[in-house]
Amino acid sequence: MYQNILIESLDHYGRGIAHLDNKVTFVKNALPNDVVDIKITKTYSKYNIGEVLKYHQKSKERIPSPCPFFDLCGGCQLLNLKYADTLNYKLNKVKELFLKNKINYNKDIEVIKNPQNFNYRHKLSLKIKDNKIGFYEEETHNLIAINACLIANQTINEVIQNYQSLNITNGELTIRVNQNQEILLIINSQDKLNINISELKKKVKLIGIVYNNKLVYGQDFYYERLFNHLFKISYDAFFQVNPYITIELFSLILSHIKENNKVLDLYCGVGTLSIIASLKAQKVYGMEIVPNAVLNALENAKLNNKNNIEFFLGDVSQKLSKLKLDVDTLIVDPPRAGLSKKTIDYILKNNFKNIIYVSCDINTLIRDLKLLENKYTLKEYKILDMFSCSYHLESFCFLESIN
Repeated sequence: MYQNILIESLDHYGRGIAHLDNKVTFVKNALPNDVVDIKITKTYSKYNIGEVLKYHQKSKERIPSPCPFFDLCGGCQLLNLKYADTLNYKLNKVKELFLKNKINYNKDIEVIKNPQNFNYRHKLSLKIKDNKIGFYEEETHNLIAINACLIANQTINEVIQNYQSLNITNGELTIRVNQNQEILLIINSQDKLNINISELKKKVKLIGIVYNNKLVYGQDFYYERLFNHLFKISYDAFFQVNPYITIELFSLILSHIKENNKVLDLYCGVGTLSIIASLKAQKVYGMEIVPNAVLNALENAKLNNKNNIEFFLGDVSQKLSKLKLDVDTLIVDPPRAGLSKKTIDYILKNNFKNIIYVSCDINTLIRDLKLLENKYTLKEYKILDMFSCSYHLESFCFLESIN
């Protein structure tokens, strides 16, 4: 045990940083200027992982967590800070990474706040183990049983509080909800199907249940209305978890599209960004790897009377080079892994005037910006607080061709 250790700062994952025996130590639930006793739980060649045994002095920035599971769950890292302080943390994190990686951007960075930083998530994935529901403790398979999640939509919490109606002893449960509070359940389990649907319907607007990828009740999709548009979303298709910040993202997309633009939207999902871009663009093409998402995108174009969009099914990294399209603007919203090498090569070989890069991982975003910097200039960057209470952030980038 190490006693009376001063926590110096926060790392980019929301952990406190201390130096012990000339080695960096990362400590969960420790804030700058905490003075603590620390137990080392894991040792590596260049750093340690530790946990707090006792607080001798607590940071002035620390607040009591409003979540009773904060110390155990690990899903939210910043619930011990005021909301304004979490935004400053994310801003400083981006500034530090930009400086460290020599990202050429000299403008002020705007942080777009989440108007509802609690109960904002419209999708939640949980574990069910030995008839208890919750999340795995960080880096373990120890289940932390919960009766509600502070960042989840309240209707999702209604399902959690009535999960016994599912009659599942062990498995995984994903709950999706729209702004009409309609619930779609996705269940993976080896247990025999025995859901008390009538009891569950007394508590929530249940519209569908998918059990081991098979529809067993209602429908395997839901509709969401955002930005005066209607979107059909299949159970296995990507859609942003935070509708409040998604509206802000749509506004940013639209403000950076010109009327004569011809747009290629990669990783297009159910076609949301394509459809928003089509409000101004002359022509839009979208590519997505999930078959149901492409079917959704095609239907969403019809639902919203968009005649200037085409969608393609395919793996971006494999099929992109085969596309022969006349486009001047690129939209990319990749998964956390960022852009593949083949996608980067494709971008560098083509003469896109502008790139709109939406990212949910700042580290892979910076990697890709460095790979593109000889041909593109970062003209605008904004942080969107899509994932309040956690260290994660959404980025909006607008890049312009140097030539």
